Amino acid sequence: MRQLQPLIDPILPELVELRHELHRHPELAYEEIETAARIVAQLQGLPDMELRTGVAGTGVVATLGRQRRGPCVALRADMDALPIQEQGEHAHRSTMPGKMHACGHDGHVTCLVGAARVLAQLGDELAGPVKLLFQPAEEGGAGGKKMCDEGVLDDPPVQAIFGLHGWPDLTQGEIGVRTGGSLASADRLRITVSGVGAHAAYPHQGVDTVLVAAHIIVALQSIASRNTDPLDSVVVTVSQINGGTADNIIPTEVELSGTVRTLNSAIRRLTFERIERVATETARAFGGSAIVAIDDGYPVLENDPAATDYVRRVATIIDGTVPLDIPPVMGAEDFAFYAQRVPASFFALGIRPPGRDSYPVLHQPDFDFHDDSIALGVTMHVELVRRFWRDGPHAE
Repeated sequence: MRQLQPLIDPILPELVELRHELHRHPELAYEEIETAARIVAQLQGLPDMELRTGVAGTGVVATLGRQRRGPCVALRADMDALPIQEQGEHAHRSTMPGKMHACGHDGHVTCLVGAARVLAQLGDELAGPVKLLFQPAEEGGAGGKKMCDEGVLDDPPVQAIFGLHGWPDLTQGEIGVRTGGSLASADRLRITVSGVGAHAAYPHQGVDTVLVAAHIIVALQSIASRNTDPLDSVVVTVSQINGGTADNIIPTEVELSGTVRTLNSAIRRLTFERIERVATETARAFGGSAIVAIDDGYPVLENDPAATDYVRRVATIIDGTVPLDIPPVMGAEDFAFYAQRVPASFFALGIRPPGRDSYPVLHQPDFDFHDDSIALGVTMHVELVRRFWRDGPHAE
């Protein structure tokens, strides 16, 4: 196999500038028009590369070596920014008011573009097709689901998919992996509490929906503490309560909303069932009623054991260091939709500079994906692909 460093080092300055350009011009979910155009400009003209644009609205799918006979492997990067006003002082800070790359998707895109440019030079080492998925709308827009629904894992059929995320908790040079439930499901909870309105001075003449709602909020916490195994992570958070028009009127209706997070699909279903029963029965006990609506969001991201073991082996080959086994997190990630369909592994790429105890966290106005992490991100992508046909999970 050819050495990768001589292929990556010459293009690193261009990749850094690409990331800076993406960071200066962030675009929100399903608005990633200029981002997609920059990606296409980077990939057009690469040998044996086929481009498809407008996927899931603004996504780009690049297929390298479609005619090759081996199994197809895919890599994915998300493209969208967040509605946050940047507070960074660096030269490449966002030029778009109220928008910034606060989750590192500019870095994810850059790593995948770099991998595409290197892989295009390794045609003789690639035994099968490679799909590079540049996905819109990870931040709440379920772009991954739309990509899947539009057939990005078909024609040719993908046998395994890999993705990375810049991770401030890990130092540059570190890779983090986890088998099984790695990122939580995320579902929207809404509860409508109904009662009987009354003058606030005469609460006995009505059914106090504010009181009922308060008891429901407290009772919901028993799901995590008493209905599920303490080793199973469950979060039921009511983050909004709306009701009433005056301080001397008990409202007839109160709306609660929040989020439900789990790391296990069976626990997710149990939690839904318990929310329904706790809310309705609590309301009934006070003479009121409750209607529960749970909108399915992102499923649990389940990393395939064989695919994740392959990531471990590849990361160890790169620098001889065994990757870190990282704990699950209750954040959500729509890479989970790919993982529902094909063997998948989503791993963490360290971005915290050496010697620093802390680094700005994701979704904060001072966050910035660190340029010094790009080379390892590119290397991981390329090695996962070119070793796939000999050592990949399909060969287990």
